[in-house]
Amino acid sequence: MNDLFSDPPASTPPVPMLKSSSTENVYTYTDLDGTVLHEVVRGKGKTFRQRRPKPDGGWEWKTSGHRVPFRWPELVGNDEVYIVEGEKDALRLCELGVPATCNLGGAGKWREEESEKLKEIAPRVVYVIPDNDLPGQKHAVSVVEHLTKVGLEARIVPLPGLDKHGDVSAWLDKGHTAADLITLSHTPPALVSSSAIPPEVMQSDQIFTRVGEGLYRLEYPGLGITLEASQLHRDRGRELHGELTVTTTIEGAKTVDGVLLWSSLNFSSQRTRASTASSLAGRSGPSGSTLDWVGAVETLALRVARAEGKGSVIQPLADYPLPSPESQWDVSGLPILQRHPMILFGDGGSAKSYLALHIASTLAGRGIKVLFADWEFSPEDHRERLERLNGPSMPRDTLHYVRCAGPLVAEMARLQKHIVTHQIQYIVCDSIAFAVPGRPEDAENASAYFRAVRYLGIGSLHLAHTTKSHEHGEDKPFGSVFWSNGARSVWLVKRNGDQGDGSNVVEVALSHKKSNTGRRLSTFGLRLSFSPDRTRVDRFDVADSVDLAGSLPLWQRVKSLVSTRPMTVDEIGRELSAKPDSVRKVVQRMDMFVRGEDDKISLGTTLHSGRF
Repeated sequence: MNDLFSDPPASTPPVPMLKSSSTENVYTYTDLDGTVLHEVVRGKGKTFRQRRPKPDGGWEWKTSGHRVPFRWPELVGNDEVYIVEGEKDALRLCELGVPATCNLGGAGKWREEESEKLKEIAPRVVYVIPDNDLPGQKHAVSVVEHLTKVGLEARIVPLPGLDKHGDVSAWLDKGHTAADLITLSHTPPALVSSSAIPPEVMQSDQIFTRVGEGLYRLEYPGLGITLEASQLHRDRGRELHGELTVTTTIEGAKTVDGVLLWSSLNFSSQRTRASTASSLAGRSGPSGSTLDWVGAVETLALRVARAEGKGSVIQPLADYPLPSPESQWDVSGLPILQRHPMILFGDGGSAKSYLALHIASTLAGRGIKVLFADWEFSPEDHRERLERLNGPSMPRDTLHYVRCAGPLVAEMARLQKHIVTHQIQYIVCDSIAFAVPGRPEDAENASAYFRAVRYLGIGSLHLAHTTKSHEHGEDKPFGSVFWSNGARSVWLVKRNGDQGDGSNVVEVALSHKKSNTGRRLSTFGLRLSFSPDRTRVDRFDVADSVDLAGSLPLWQRVKSLVSTRPMTVDEIGRELSAKPDSVRKVVQRMDMFVRGEDDKISLGTTLHSGRF
């Protein structure tokens, strides 16, 4: 730059200059007096670094903090100035005798400081040449707005015949000249119509919906674009992660069954979001490549983060509604919780899966949509059982089946999507042992399982096996105590000892081991009767079963016995192989029993409602 000054000040130290090479170019930004403020070093792969001179010589890799137009001194005295997007294009025009400049940082980085500096040299008119992509077009609009604000006349000059993502250098490479550009610039300007700039995502109608637990959807109906975030969780650094699925109907987009992109995404990382937006632009075809995908991804990320941070409403407990009177369904006397998880557990071969399918098909027959998620059996075997239980009238559209291979924590995303899409109201999971992401004995695996259940957002039934623990006996499912703790209702299924006797009848006793929604209910029996082509499920009195009567609590056995005839305490004890003192305590504690003048125990004329 020494040729600009006849007598440079002696106090100004020489600034080392880096010569251009085949892989590196240096673009210098100076003040009007020629003082170097900073330089942009363009390296391999269009990498850009910024540096400023040190007072004692050498370079420091940061900007000076002073924003000036590129080649600012060379613009002085020109009535017309052209603004392009980068230094390379500005130099190309300058070589052709066209006064051109740009700003530090490229598209979207023109600031008020550059406008004020340009105003100081007072050009009559400024022409802004956009690159042929959405960032370039938005940049041109922004530059014109800034210049107009400081009182300069500015116009956008779109280049005809320019390829997508092309710039003025590419336009010149096609054989156009500087004279062509000047003629084009002098053509009377027309208002920039809405069709000149691609549809603006940020100004399009959008619908943001919380579809379910950790599942959100952002729709642009007018653009045919839907972005969906699922499986949301935070890592140890509290960054938000999840899966992103983008579907579109844009013509020419590279979709698979309507899906433009499916990927894991760190919603908290600006770099990852920008990279994802770039991938979307690259796959969305000519019509979609100019859309503001950055704006779409940023909008989704921001709204999802806010929704996840907000959580559920915090308000006085008294302001919440009471549970619905119809908060459970009755299936053969078994109350099925509509909104909470419950467990059926028992030994292998105790007909748990058969009962679960009976429950599912009964609900489905009432029009309640059920999903049977199976980790143990096969669709063919369940299909046969379904027809045996229901005959030709078996439910079709209301009972869905899925064979699962991975643990529930891995399957929950597709299950949740199916639940939302098909408005499923209840799910059966058969069984916990194969759906857990590790050992059932570990508390963290039970906790992870129930977190996945909560993501599904509907009532659920889960099958489990019996523990052999000396501490808990048969009171809790096999594994961690958190299986019982996590369920709101737990039932033990115990089968009669019919193994090998060739009977066509299977009897099971269902004992209520836990209830968080009300009192524990009485043990009752279900009988599965098998004919050549049908299976019937009916209630029966467990007290009448030689094998299962012992599973009844003492009060229930006493009730069944004295309902036939009055008996003394000693007679009851001998009949039930129970201690007379235990029988006496039961009789004294429960109002249903009355003692006659003959000291015999019988049932009262009125029994209380409830668990009895």
